[in-house]
Amino acid sequence: MTGPEIRAIPALQTRSLRERVLRPGQSADELEYPRDDAADTRHFGAYLGNELVGVASIYRELQPDAQESVAWRLRGMATDTSVRRTGIGGALVEACKFHVANLGGTRIWCNARSSAVGFYLALGFRAEGREFELPGIGTHVLMWRPVSRPGDRQAAAERELPREE
Repeated sequence: MTGPEIRAIPALQTRSLRERVLRPGQSADELEYPRDDAADTRHFGAYLGNELVGVASIYRELQPDAQESVAWRLRGMATDTSVRRTGIGGALVEACKFHVANLGGTRIWCNARSSAVGFYLALGFRAEGREFELPGIGTHVLMWRPVSRPGDRQAAAERELPREE
């Protein structure tokens, strides 16, 4: 399988996968998030050919109980079950990190489903606090990771590709 094409998409295009993967049976209104249409919000879609197989949304929102003032929330992260564990989710998070860094953000946080904690840990996120229940959705853990600004040494290191020896 060749890699996915990650591109910015309108909020409306995220909702089908949000419903199918994250919130089956919810109404269209329930699939719309409060900052979906904010000017600096971005929605990313992962395409294999013409098929949308993954989505993620990123918008400015302070992390609960954190002092970080330039935090962004990752939300609505969904990949079709047929393409899980192929790197598509990681590519979507990378696109979100790049967007946040370019706008001066220093932290991404999310309410990760308990079943996805390992995925986020592998991408450099840290768990904070205990599991909690979101009614009708399931158990979650608050997770976050720092984001380096363009030009930082860490940002440059994160962008370097591994070299063959």
